[in-house]
Amino acid sequence: MPVSEKVRLLAESYAELSADERHEFVSLVAPVDDGDLSTEWLAELRSRADDIDSGRVQLVDGEDFLRRLRAI
Repeated sequence: MPVSEKVRLLAESYAELSADERHEFVSLVAPVDDGDLSTEWLAELRSRADDIDSGRVQLVDGEDFLRRLRAI
């Protein structure tokens, strides 16, 4: 599924936000009900988000991942 121009521009703008701004944006567009998650799982989620925000890990394009997975 091709990405629309609006979505591409939004993703580029998102990438330019600070970590705090990204967290704020995500909480606006995808609020999370933390009530059902354990303390340990919340800590893991925050750790993974911090790894992404800091650049310690890089995300893989979903289409590219699926293409490589299907090739296996």
